[in-house]
Amino acid sequence: MEKANDPVRILKKSSARKLLPAVSAKDNKATRGRSLLLAGSADYPGAGILAARGALRMGSGYVILAQKNISVSLENPDFLLLDLAKKQWQAQKFDAILCGPGFGVNSFTARIICELKERNISNVILDADAITVCAEQNLFPLPRTWIVTPHTGELSRCLGVSAEEISAHRYEFIKMAQELFQCVVLLKGHGTLVANGRRVYRISTGNAALAKSGTGDVLSGVITALRAQGLSPTRAALLGAYVHGATANLWKAQKKDLLSMTASDVVEMLPQVLYKLRQGD
Repeated sequence: MEKANDPVRILKKSSARKLLPAVSAKDNKATRGRSLLLAGSADYPGAGILAARGALRMGSGYVILAQKNISVSLENPDFLLLDLAKKQWQAQKFDAILCGPGFGVNSFTARIICELKERNISNVILDADAITVCAEQNLFPLPRTWIVTPHTGELSRCLGVSAEEISAHRYEFIKMAQELFQCVVLLKGHGTLVANGRRVYRISTGNAALAKSGTGDVLSGVITALRAQGLSPTRAALLGAYVHGATANLWKAQKKDLLSMTASDVVEMLPQVLYKLRQGD
């Protein structure tokens, strides 16, 4: 990792490559990690699907998408479905758990976050609605092994300052956020930052093509898969953000207009990005 002129360290390709999970001929679906995603709802079904697809593309051996009154769909045969109206998430085997994308800002989400804390579940990623619930219910601090992935609007609700002010002073506010959350914080947006209490990192990939609904859901699934495969919170956040941003770089390199990229495109470009990164291209 290279040092910038300010205290931020820049994560570039050579360092990101070293973070990739190893691939072995002895791998099976259990050794690749089990990801449980509490994501999506009747109002926002796509959020859960995108997160699940991101987790699958990032190598998770099992992906379980859990939500209330989930409907069975043969269009998504690659991940498992769990109806939280009929079965409990606590009974599932998982190596990492995501809570929040499209899940709802409500007491149900709050109870899950509180239970995750009470049960000392270490491999937890909070995104989207779960972050807003933390702000509204004052559920801070969070366990240090957790990861939160706010955009500027969500962080503004947590810190009580405007999104415009955060955008203008991202380094200062991610440090404030990390002090509040007490875990790994990934601040999405132009010049993605990751803070873990010791250092602040800036991701060298990404462009305006990612300014599209659903791309953050894919990122949360990617990071969950990396945690399920054994990466530390900091490494999972760094590598997840790097490959996520690299899909947008590849989109541009293939002479595709930045206005046209969708969240599904991010998912579909992950295999190329991972291959190029592993091969050192």
